[in-house]
Amino acid sequence: MKRISFFFLAVFIIFTAVIIPASAGDKFYSNGPELSAAVQGTNELPPGLDTTIVILVENRGLIDMKFVKATDITPDYSPTTAKSVKASLMPGDSPLTVKSAHQILGDIPSGYYKPAEFEINIPKDAKEGSYEILLKVEYEYMYNADQSGTDEISYTFKKVSEEIPVKIIIKPSLHLKVESVSSEELYAGGEGYVTIKIKNDGSDDGKETAIFIQPVGKSPITPVEDSVYIGDMNSGDVVSVRFKVSVSKDADPTQVYPVQVYAAYKNYEDQVQKTAPVSVGVGFKGKIQFKSTGDPTVVSSGEDALIYVTYKNTGDSTAYQAEGRISVVDPFSSDDSNVYLGNLKPGDSVQSIYKVKVSADATAKEYALDSEIRYNDAENNNYVSDTVKVLVSVEKRSDSTMFIAGFLVLVILLAMGAWFYSRKKNGK
Repeated sequence: MKRISFFFLAVFIIFTAVIIPASAGDKFYSNGPELSAAVQGTNELPPGLDTTIVILVENRGLIDMKFVKATDITPDYSPTTAKSVKASLMPGDSPLTVKSAHQILGDIPSGYYKPAEFEINIPKDAKEGSYEILLKVEYEYMYNADQSGTDEISYTFKKVSEEIPVKIIIKPSLHLKVESVSSEELYAGGEGYVTIKIKNDGSDDGKETAIFIQPVGKSPITPVEDSVYIGDMNSGDVVSVRFKVSVSKDADPTQVYPVQVYAAYKNYEDQVQKTAPVSVGVGFKGKIQFKSTGDPTVVSSGEDALIYVTYKNTGDSTAYQAEGRISVVDPFSSDDSNVYLGNLKPGDSVQSIYKVKVSADATAKEYALDSEIRYNDAENNNYVSDTVKVLVSVEKRSDSTMFIAGFLVLVILLAMGAWFYSRKKNGK
């Protein structure tokens, strides 16, 4: 009985192996990949934007029918997979400028997406509204699979190029247009004011608006006060804003240096926004400088002397309440090394007199003493000039001079003696 059962079991297994294949094959029917695109995040963009936009490319291709047949081989590729995808962004009807080349995305199976990043610029004067940019995608997919026999299959791939519209919205915004720039009492090494006339050339009305100024790179112009509150700044409004700035002392007055201005405001949705910065050029005068003119003062060793110095303002601005100071070093000494000069306009000269004592053992030669001038600008800021050299020539006091002086003293004494003698004689 056991032998009969085993026999029937073996026959059943053999019969089953004949009518059921080791693995059944799948055959698909589909219209291929179906790609769509959209901006990642918000598609509302402000004018003046220079940024990277991310567009998501999604494959929504579907399998329409699937057949399972014992004699078919399952293809290695899915007809809904977009292969070797390349994406390029075009501006379409928008004012947008695309600065990136095409992006390689690779394969995108059905139900998946891949990001494509592009550098873009929206002009500052772009008009608000809804626009369509175009994403051009190029790819291929398995269009057909032909099976030969039970163990061979050949594929046909179809290339596709299509343009997918992507919606963007350029929203209303405040846009700054600089109409004029001027500077007041601004010179190298000092502080002054820059006045900028600005127009809201955008389509949005700014609320609680403030205008800011900032340096550009290594510009020698630095804001002392970097913001001015304006309040409401409606579309078309023109305002003049005045900023206090400083200029480094080594700045070249023949050049114009850049600064940037931008606005922070509340937009039509009551959200805080910033405008794109606008660069403007600022000029200034040369720094206030002084030089000493005239010949060196000649003094004698061992005597009190007066040093005469003529200072000239060779700068482009007025120095107010100027005071000169001389640095005395051996063999000179002084109890008062300061002198008041007053106001000096560009090109003005003034003579100062310093009282000094020259030591008796001073070497006869020409000395260069350091002097400086402390002054105020138009805003009453206090400054100290660069060093101004004062030349003094020391000569040895001659013996003949001493003899003459002694002789004069003797004559005076003799004259006084004679006068007293005559008085005394007449009195008798």
